[in-house]
Amino acid sequence: QRQHKCRAGRQGVQRCCAQVNGATGQGAKPLRVRTAKVRDCGPVSRLCAEVFAREQTDLFRKQAPYLDAWLSLLEDWYSDQITKELTKQLAKSLAQKQLATRESQTLKLRYETAEKRTATQLVGGFASTPAARNLRRLIATKDAQRMFCCLLAENDDGEIVASVTVSMTVPDAKLPPPFPTRGVQRFYIGNMVVREDYRRKGLATSMLRECEKLAKRWNCDSTWLHVGVVSDGAQSLYKGLGYSQKGVDPWYYVLEKRYLYCKELPLPPNSKFRRIGEKSRGTENAALSER
Repeated sequence: QRQHKCRAGRQGVQRCCAQVNGATGQGAKPLRVRTAKVRDCGPVSRLCAEVFAREQTDLFRKQAPYLDAWLSLLEDWYSDQITKELTKQLAKSLAQKQLATRESQTLKLRYETAEKRTATQLVGGFASTPAARNLRRLIATKDAQRMFCCLLAENDDGEIVASVTVSMTVPDAKLPPPFPTRGVQRFYIGNMVVREDYRRKGLATSMLRECEKLAKRWNCDSTWLHVGVVSDGAQSLYKGLGYSQKGVDPWYYVLEKRYLYCKELPLPPNSKFRRIGEKSRGTENAALSER
């Protein structure tokens, strides 16, 4: 029996050997789930474009079947535009992640070198100096920039049949980027797509499970995603996996409203969210004691 090992890189990201068991039905070979490389930007973007363009035009086809020929042309044009834009965005995000990884490694090396050099020179050690605090802030910033990943599933022929993008963002922000927000960054799942001939086989569920594993590696306490208000099937899927509705799109979303869903995960011992919770509880207790 073949054993597929899962290797975690320095970012704590699952590499290329996990299998989606049972996603392709009985008698079919399992699919492999791996992280996307820069060379995968084109195929992933084309898959997303085909799915998104088809979803946008199918609604009009049902309402006006006589426009099918015109809608086919519109679908092809829309798919090309999405492919170009997504390819550019995905390549840019992966390049920024690689740059942030190198910069983080350099800063950590500088920190370790300075710590060893001043171990016997400073009373409180290097960690108590302003320079050390500044380096720790820079390292934390670069580590946050590294928290981007695109997971994809491919069959034995090397064809990409599903993909999903995860990142750290503020999903419940009142205003869209580039407007600033003071909300807490959360593990956000976006651009979940499955090729049409691989749907209803458990593949979407398996991809979400992989996202949850990655969220735990990143020490996150929850996963967040958006789902269309009219997408009853997707809503049932997410609710069956433990997601619950936390909000709805703000007023500036005029084309299609979406629900904001969240699923709470077991909190890792070293998660920053535990410290945030303990701090807030301590503040509340102090306020009550003063009263």
